[in-house]
Amino acid sequence: MTMPPRAAQGRGRSAGLLHTLRVRVRLRTRLRHAAQAWRHRFPRRLPRWSAELPLPATPTTEVVTASDGVVLVTPAAASPRGRRRHGPPLPLAELVLPEGDEQWQVRRSGDGVTVVAGRVGAALDARQSEVLAQLAAVTWAGAASAPPERLARVLVPLAMTGVVLHASQPPPGVAAELAEVIAAPLPARDADAMEWELRSVRQRRLAIREHAAGLARTRPPTVSALLVTKRPQLVAHAVAVLAGQTYPELEIVVGVHGSPAPSGLSAGDRPLRIIEVPASQVLGEALAAATGAATGELVTKVDDDDRYGPEHIWDLVLARHYSNATVVGKGAEFVYLEPDEMTVRRRMAAEAETDTVAGGTIALTRAELAASGGWPAVPHSVDRALLDQIIAGGGSVYRTHPLGFIYTRHGAGHTWDPGLEYFKRDPLRTWPGLPAYAEFGTGPAR
Repeated sequence: MTMPPRAAQGRGRSAGLLHTLRVRVRLRTRLRHAAQAWRHRFPRRLPRWSAELPLPATPTTEVVTASDGVVLVTPAAASPRGRRRHGPPLPLAELVLPEGDEQWQVRRSGDGVTVVAGRVGAALDARQSEVLAQLAAVTWAGAASAPPERLARVLVPLAMTGVVLHASQPPPGVAAELAEVIAAPLPARDADAMEWELRSVRQRRLAIREHAAGLARTRPPTVSALLVTKRPQLVAHAVAVLAGQTYPELEIVVGVHGSPAPSGLSAGDRPLRIIEVPASQVLGEALAAATGAATGELVTKVDDDDRYGPEHIWDLVLARHYSNATVVGKGAEFVYLEPDEMTVRRRMAAEAETDTVAGGTIALTRAELAASGGWPAVPHSVDRALLDQIIAGGGSVYRTHPLGFIYTRHGAGHTWDPGLEYFKRDPLRTWPGLPAYAEFGTGPAR
């Protein structure tokens, strides 16, 4: 059937507008990433803070102590936004709480220059967060007589930024698991850079999970993991990985596309829903069918051959909480090249707004997915089509840290295939086989 000329023209104009919007968003994103990469390679000199910016004159309440003594922090008050580097050669610093003043200071180790300061209980602004992102670690070695409540209200938001903290005896207002991490000695200055990054991610994950107002001490949002696949032989393993997630409110929805579902699938105590999708339906329609079977407040797409660490779902929920983005996800930064039996780490921005996240990590609420028009009914590149659709509707996309996700590339069979050499260009790091870290589910548990 031939499309009426007017309808064809309208569709052509819509496609043209979408293409123009995508070009503009990608240009903005690339310019922002270029600026971030420049600051990463040539960071600004740390300021003499007290000489540059005054502190807020009045106390604020973004960081409070609850009735049971636990510190709670509003989502906008502290987050790891902009954290891209970890460990030396970034400078080390020390935390100071001047006596008789509701102020905190961070002084560079060695020369004692104050590089950032703030009010106890106040949100961290962009300038403070930027300076903290340029520090490897902050150590508290102050007097034991320091008011514990005051110290806790400083340590917790700092922990959320991802700057590695050390305090030999964290005060009671810090959650037990986070206190254990903060009390541990800092990694050695010449330690593997991944050791510093793993410490930072674990610390900020615990800080946000245990101390973020609106998330801590409440039931977290329910999440449905959507596994749509044409390879039923991979389903059992993929379901087992999802069942091993630490996130408590997770259901698994399996959509077997074009073939009968395997029998005997089990997700332990987790809810497991299995549907069969006719081969006549395209991938976008199959995802829509899986979403229709889901009951979670949020849905996240997972792929059958990628690797997910045990904290992956938690990472997406936390990123959504502090970014307030429509879509959150991780970048395809760690890539396993199956034919070469090696993993490369690509140079990518993280903890920032973007226009691209790995399709197997996309997470958003079912309500926002429906409001955007649902999964595009396309046979391939459905992830790119959805992100374009979200952005065209005024939504935002946020890329959190890359740990806990390894994207897999085979020798063939990908709808987008630039070749394996594309992923080997100027890597940040490589590993033979898979990197053996518990964070990825590929190493011994902590």
